[in-house]
Amino acid sequence: MKKIRSKSKKGFTLVELIVVLVILAILAAMLVPALTGYIKRAREEKDYQMAATVLTAAQSAATYQYSKLSTSTGTTTINWGTSAGNNTTVSSLTGDASGKVTACSFTMDNSTGLFTGTGTVTIDGHTYTWTASTGEWSVS
Repeated sequence: MKKIRSKSKKGFTLVELIVVLVILAILAAMLVPALTGYIKRAREEKDYQMAATVLTAAQSAATYQYSKLSTSTGTTTINWGTSAGNNTTVSSLTGDASGKVTACSFTMDNSTGLFTGTGTVTIDGHTYTWTASTGEWSVS
């Protein structure tokens, strides 16, 4: 007795699979630049937040330094290693475990204890500049 074989094939043809792969490649080509843009903006936002944290730590150190001043004229530079009291420095107050923050510099007016002019924070090779008069950040 002869068995009758069914010739109905199930599955996708090679052409259908290639069309699907081409569509996926086109979608990936459109999405990759958008995703890299999102990643870059997220890194920049994180760095701005870290710069603001450094500014807060520097303000704490400036308050401590202002309390110890014997003169009320001139200026004092607050940098990465400036003491903030209680065996802390600006660098230890930031909590930067990544080590990406490498320097900062702010100028304190000795008569008021406030920052004047501009201050800078270097994070991962980028310099973030804070302007005291406007309170705004810029990056270079």
